[in-house]
Amino acid sequence: MQRERREIKKSSTKSCLTILKSKEDARELLERFNPSIQMQCYSYPERCVNGKAPTLAEVSRDYGEQVSIDWLIIELNDYQNFVGVKEENKATIGVVREMSKMILSRYYFLKLSELMLFFQRLKYGDYGEMYGCIDAVRIMRALRTFFDERNQIIEKIEQRERERKMEEDRKNAVSYEEYTEIKKRKNNHKVAG
Repeated sequence: MQRERREIKKSSTKSCLTILKSKEDARELLERFNPSIQMQCYSYPERCVNGKAPTLAEVSRDYGEQVSIDWLIIELNDYQNFVGVKEENKATIGVVREMSKMILSRYYFLKLSELMLFFQRLKYGDYGEMYGCIDAVRIMRALRTFFDERNQIIEKIEQRERERKMEEDRKNAVSYEEYTEIKKRKNNHKVAG
């Protein structure tokens, strides 16, 4: 565990000229979006999808790609600890880092809150169980399933918005008879003026 922390710390000291945020800002982000709030994300899936949490791409742009990778490493290690993987069976930091890079590469558009929702669902066993060690391929497959579920949440939100808009439009709608009467009054008003 100590070795992993040192490696994470060492890799996060690399800097990039385009980073917009400071190391302190990055620490605050990692603290704000830590695994302890996964349960909140699980309780409010629509807020996770529709909320204002940054995407992995935004984190990479603003804080540097390494911060996105570090955040994913924290989430993956939290999952390993949760499922009770024995220390000697845990995925190496190299495997966890590679998995983090793969997630970042394919799912860069997901918000941190969405990924936290995914990890909480993973903990609940929604995507199957893992015994003895974490299986990178199963996690990547579970992410594909989660992505489909996410799309269903988005569709539900959009459907509700369409229905709200239609209801609003109905409230403001007028019958054809009312329309012709309004038009007639406008024309009479123009002629009189």
